[in-house]
Amino acid sequence: MLTMVRPVVQAGRSGRSLTRSALALAAGIGLLLTSGCGLLSGSEGSEDTESGMTTINLGTMPAVDVAPLHLAKEKGYFAEEGLKINTSTIAGGAQGIPKLASGELDITFGNWVSFIRAKQEGKVDIKAVSDAYQARKGTFLLMHMPDSAVQQPADLEGKKVAVNTRANLNELTAVSALKTRGVDTSKIEFVTMDFPDMPAALDRGDVAAASVIEPFISRANQLGAKTLLDQTAGPTANMPIAGYAATSEWTEQNPDAAAKFQKAMSKAQGEANGDRNAVEELLPDYTKIEPKTASLVTIGTYPSTLEASRLKSVVSLMENNGELPPNEFDINSMLFQPPKGDE
Repeated sequence: MLTMVRPVVQAGRSGRSLTRSALALAAGIGLLLTSGCGLLSGSEGSEDTESGMTTINLGTMPAVDVAPLHLAKEKGYFAEEGLKINTSTIAGGAQGIPKLASGELDITFGNWVSFIRAKQEGKVDIKAVSDAYQARKGTFLLMHMPDSAVQQPADLEGKKVAVNTRANLNELTAVSALKTRGVDTSKIEFVTMDFPDMPAALDRGDVAAASVIEPFISRANQLGAKTLLDQTAGPTANMPIAGYAATSEWTEQNPDAAAKFQKAMSKAQGEANGDRNAVEELLPDYTKIEPKTASLVTIGTYPSTLEASRLKSVVSLMENNGELPPNEFDINSMLFQPPKGDE
């Protein structure tokens, strides 16, 4: 809210001079009121009046999951929609969500468990604006060193296992996979660790196992790590992993920007699904892995549509692990719907 400033009369100043000053001040305030309101609301998309582009501040991670985001930037899909995307690196959805609430980020990448929990607990009124990544065999692995004391899943009882965030999709899929193999997961000490640090931690023996995603699976393999079990096989096969979300306040204030972001991402997601080479070429730039490693990476699926029916499997996973009350969460309430005419 702007505060009106009263001009101060200075001694010796003529009435005509004062009148001119007051008029100029009033005109300046009027200009701010009519054209500068966007600067006063940190939660709204910022429009560059010179370029006509709407800026979106977005949190992302150096993971295979976000390859279509970089593809959309490189191929100008965001620019075609009048969007300028400023990215900053986050450790995971749990870190990005508070930044949505504070207005530091407009949209963040993150795993579905973190988004659903934030909305269920009332911490942030999350609105998902785009899907990002869905698991495929070999994309979410619990890894160990073959010369360690861990030779089978049951050997993890009493030991440390690294996950990137506690009680998120990374941990819940590991717990689900371990339980199906008869492991008492209450006897495992889950510790938080950023994905890029997991391969070296395994190699040093800091942890007995780590829940790893690409491209860090390929890095771990290069250090001699092996797969103990696939976390997204059996009951968790084809599990939706991550997406992009904003706050409901932001999408209500910026429905067109949200719809345009969704449209650009849908185009890029579909293209990435059909062109592995395009994904491989992007990975060294933003994940900092070698091109040779990029060629070995196992890639999941990039859904081009945001569908409640698919995300219900995440809700079920959370319910089965005591992270949600049974039959209470409505996934439809979390999905952004573009304004009519923008679909």
